[in-house]
Amino acid sequence: MKKIKLMITCCIAIVATACKDYVAVPPPKNLAELSRIFETDQTAMSAAAGVYAQMVASSLTFCNGGITVYAGLSSDELQNVNASVTVDAFRNNTLLADNATILATFWNNPYKNIFHINAVIEGIENSTSLSAAIAGQLMAEMRYARALHYFYMVNLFGDVPLIENTNYETNRIIPRENATKIITAVIADLLKAKEQWPYANNITPNKNRPGIDAIHALLARVYLYQGNWQQAYNYAGLVIDSNRYQLEAPNTVFLSSAKETIFSLMKPNANTAEGASFNPSSATVRPSYVLSSFLLNEFEANDKRRIEWTKTNVVSGQSYVYPYKYRVRTGTAVTENYIVQRLAELYLIRAEASAQLNDLEGAIKDLDKIRSRAGITLQATLNPNIAKPDLIEKVYKERQLELFCEWGTRWLDLKRTGKADAVLGLVKQPHWQPYAKLYPIPLSEIRKNVFLTQNDGYFN
Repeated sequence: MKKIKLMITCCIAIVATACKDYVAVPPPKNLAELSRIFETDQTAMSAAAGVYAQMVASSLTFCNGGITVYAGLSSDELQNVNASVTVDAFRNNTLLADNATILATFWNNPYKNIFHINAVIEGIENSTSLSAAIAGQLMAEMRYARALHYFYMVNLFGDVPLIENTNYETNRIIPRENATKIITAVIADLLKAKEQWPYANNITPNKNRPGIDAIHALLARVYLYQGNWQQAYNYAGLVIDSNRYQLEAPNTVFLSSAKETIFSLMKPNANTAEGASFNPSSATVRPSYVLSSFLLNEFEANDKRRIEWTKTNVVSGQSYVYPYKYRVRTGTAVTENYIVQRLAELYLIRAEASAQLNDLEGAIKDLDKIRSRAGITLQATLNPNIAKPDLIEKVYKERQLELFCEWGTRWLDLKRTGKADAVLGLVKQPHWQPYAKLYPIPLSEIRKNVFLTQNDGYFN
């Protein structure tokens, strides 16, 4: 066992080394040692688990709170309390191509993860000794993880390099791929993952590894963003109708034991990076980030989400309202894992898809699942004969209130619904410019790879 653990540790170290400046640094000579990791089911499972460990290894990285915080600042839901040149650029939508967070958090970190994912995929493909069930499960997991990364990359940057192997010579000069082709690759990965999943149902009750329900849930989200309403409806329904999940009371949604969670990321000896970032050290300290009045004013009276998912510190007579979905700031007793997908989103996906498909009754029914949990008046009571455009707007608003400060959902929703210019042009004046809907490609990466181009509006 000590030998196996050492091999796994070396595997992660090798991958981390190879991934630094991923498209510019050759892999280490001993990368061939990775093949030994895939000789047994046990070591292969550990190598795949290393992907999830890497995803949450540091705070406010791509898959560990970074998207929530920085995309929340870019939208209209978060504000930073303390001035910071780097952070202010996100809040004011005045990013430059040499922004350090863009490079570290939104480029180097996800491509480092993608390299690790690709290495595991290649290891499984080249192995002749893994059981069929474990090989199928791990291939499905890794394809899901790669799809998750590229879903966010394309929504943050638009066209990005599509890297699906560990070939240094090819990847060091790879150009940006069209965003449509990236999404096609995302869907292909997820459909292949669905095909390769070897079990009749989701056999991961601890929810810290993605199973068939996570695959279906991500397919539902991707299809929604593509306007493929029928497929979004179908895949959301598969998760909802599996009856493996249920909506929790607002105060227990974000606990590690929540039955609403479809997939979450766990750190063995720590709670979430968001809990550490959003919660101040005491009631007399200003939080680092607060919720904007634009968000807070959207909540209806007595909305349980406003009551349970926000908290207020009063410092020197001024109120600071901050996100309180994750409540543990520090502590080794792990009670909160970082939720990637949960059931509420699937109800809202199906509600939006149903409305777009002219099933207004079905849309209202799903929408009211969320409103009922929030303790506010049901749409069926308010106006059961609501017009289709108005109902769709109701779903958008419910997404804003239900999914605030979760993986940049508001930022992505404003863009996919075509509302970013109208909303942020008002909220962020005089800074907002339409080109800011996409983040800049890091300047240092463009200098290293002459085939990379910059997004419109940014200067190299």
